[in-house]
Amino acid sequence: MSVMIEQDLKDYLDQQFKQFNQQFAKIDQQFEKIDQRFEKIDQRLERIENDITDLKIGQVRLEGEIKRVEEKIDGLDKRQGFQEFINRGVLIGNFPPFKGG
Repeated sequence: MSVMIEQDLKDYLDQQFKQFNQQFAKIDQQFEKIDQRFEKIDQRLERIENDITDLKIGQVRLEGEIKRVEEKIDGLDKRQGFQEFINRGVLIGNFPPFKGG
């Protein structure tokens, strides 16, 4: 009877180990899926970081261009003001004084 109990116990434990191994295999598969998802998330985050870096670089370039355009506009405003001053002087100088009468 002792041999029978030992065999039954051995069979029972073998069956339990098989079930545990199957459970662990399922858990391993789930972890693999989770790892794959994390890899995808990491790739997406890396792309987002690269896009943000590109946007920052573009913003700096645009700010530089805006400053250059503002400087050109200021220069044109000064030239225009100077030209108006000269034009008024020329117009006033070309007309004889007004004699009311």
